[in-house]
Amino acid sequence: MKKCLALTLALVLALGCTACGGGEKKETKAETTAESAAESGETAAAESAAGNSEYKATDIEYHSVAEIQKRGELRIATEATFAPYAFKDADGNIVGLEPSLVKAIADEMGVECVIDDMAFDSVLPSVQAGLDDVAFAALTPDAERQKSFSFTISYLANGQMSLVRKDDVDKFKDESAMVAGVSMGAQKGSYQQKVADTLYPDCTGRYLETIPNVVMDLKAGNIDIAIMDYDNAYAYAKQNDDLETAFVVPMLEGDEAANCAASMKGNDDLTNYLNELIQKYIDDGSMQKWYEEAVALQLSLSENE
Repeated sequence: MKKCLALTLALVLALGCTACGGGEKKETKAETTAESAAESGETAAAESAAGNSEYKATDIEYHSVAEIQKRGELRIATEATFAPYAFKDADGNIVGLEPSLVKAIADEMGVECVIDDMAFDSVLPSVQAGLDDVAFAALTPDAERQKSFSFTISYLANGQMSLVRKDDVDKFKDESAMVAGVSMGAQKGSYQQKVADTLYPDCTGRYLETIPNVVMDLKAGNIDIAIMDYDNAYAYAKQNDDLETAFVVPMLEGDEAANCAASMKGNDDLTNYLNELIQKYIDDGSMQKWYEEAVALQLSLSENE
């Protein structure tokens, strides 16, 4: 099996934030530094493309199955703080459902798998800029994102849930509790941020870079309720005696619960190839096996903290 290389890539690109489903954000010194790093990475990618292909990294054709096999590596954009999908084990290795899935895909292609770990709101821009071939980050293919990216079929469909402090669970029995004065949290740039702002406009939103940071914010009392993926909410409730799941958070009208991978808009060659393999792994039970292994590892890591 080809070895999966975990690389840390800090990317903040000045590309359409609407494609990421996030709102406005102020530029910080850290983001300026990350943007410079991203520009350097884009230059390196372009130079690599020129040396090994007739296409540029920003061309759709450069990310076709044949070109990926020609280069000998499949580049994946992800955010590795999102257990059980992608997270780090005690040794710092990127593990989870998605790493298991992309390693299998890379093996099928006969190439190495390179996982680029970055901030969630940089995952889609990285694909759009041609720095990565495809994003695997439990992405919800909402209508806005579909304008700019091609999505695979869902490899795991669940939904979204709210998480509260156990002392407040009676207060948040349903959505009627989402009124003015309530502070809510979600991961910045995520579909859940978009849902929170759309469904609960009277509440005050506080959005942070990672799900663990959102949970810490909740435990510290900085927010009243957190909105996240169904699996995340239940896992954190199980890991923390002072937290509990509250009500199911609905999808926006026209959207379905799904976790998909995204490539450049119009990259049907790669999307169709991925769809065939994803369906194969669902049908033969591999996907469920990888999911159960990831959940078990996530829980064991939390018990050892």
